[in-house]
Amino acid sequence: MSLDGTTSRWLILWGLSVWLSIAVLLRLAGHVLLSPTNPLLLTGFFLSVLPLMAAVTYPVYWWLGLSTDARRSAAALMSIPGMFLDVLLVLFAGTVFPAMSTEAVVNFGAILLFGYAIVLVTGFVPLRR
Repeated sequence: MSLDGTTSRWLILWGLSVWLSIAVLLRLAGHVLLSPTNPLLLTGFFLSVLPLMAAVTYPVYWWLGLSTDARRSAAALMSIPGMFLDVLLVLFAGTVFPAMSTEAVVNFGAILLFGYAIVLVTGFVPLRR
């Protein structure tokens, strides 16, 4: 099953909305959440990414009534635009996240990869309701 144009655009916009929300959160609190000086908070933040990314993907699949095959495309459509924009965030991290230390930017890159990996995995791993 392929996704129609309206559904594809909606998925891209949803992914961009999630990306923007996370970018704003990290702009405001990334220097605290990703600080290597607080490993307990950093670990908790990393662990929170798994249920948060599942919570912004699986309900979308159910709401749109997507088949297993369509979920793979949907996961990619939700992820890829944000991945391209995150390239800019990482390249210009010193400007975009002025309060974030260089060490925290490394954690930022790691959490980005982790979050996108989870979203992409949701396209392949069905979750029972």
